[in-house]
Amino acid sequence: MLDIKAIFFDLDDTIVNSRKAEKEAICELKKTFKEFDKIKAEEFEKEWYKNALELYEKYNRREITFERQRIDRVKRTFSKYNIIKNDEEALSIFQVYLKYYEKNWQLFSDTGKVLDELKEKYKLGIITNGDGIQQRQKIEKTNIKNYFSEIIISSELGISKPDKKIFEIACEKIKENPQNCIMVGDNYLNDIQGALNAGFDAILINRNKKEIEYENQITQLKELLNKLQFVKEY
Repeated sequence: MLDIKAIFFDLDDTIVNSRKAEKEAICELKKTFKEFDKIKAEEFEKEWYKNALELYEKYNRREITFERQRIDRVKRTFSKYNIIKNDEEALSIFQVYLKYYEKNWQLFSDTGKVLDELKEKYKLGIITNGDGIQQRQKIEKTNIKNYFSEIIISSELGISKPDKKIFEIACEKIKENPQNCIMVGDNYLNDIQGALNAGFDAILINRNKKEIEYENQITQLKELLNKLQFVKEY
């Protein structure tokens, strides 16, 4: 039987609905530029999101800076439609997107209730990839900071998930052994595989019900409460 002492959460699309915030921001950005009037919203969103994922992974691998991935996200997306922007223009455009993105940060509807229940029984922490300033702003704006004993952010350590070192550091900070820790996240490679490699147990939150061969899955955060009982008894 597992003796779970600490639960770590990924931030984006695990407890904060970042994908919805992105979608709203992309839609508002498109409306800002008349050049995109004839472009379908779904097409523009798909192009933006594709570039965002590719460039964010490059940032996580320390191949480009956080600002560079922002600039290139705009330049790549706009150039797809033959609109060429220099770095200064691209950064200015990204600030428009960022304003809409930040305005739409919100928790999933079941996040607060789940954290309320878990905080009474476990130490809670966050392990997130991303820029420290932005991630901490997100945590503050969504009013979840007080739930967590430790907040581990990749940019502040120079290590990103799925590197097992970031999980090991999280254990050290929360003062628990890996075998007494569990990771909850939506990304199988970064959150689940990374945590397993560090000796954690892990639960995948698979809201879109993708076909992933992994036993410990849930589709909503509120299912975590029952799933934890199963994991403890396993």
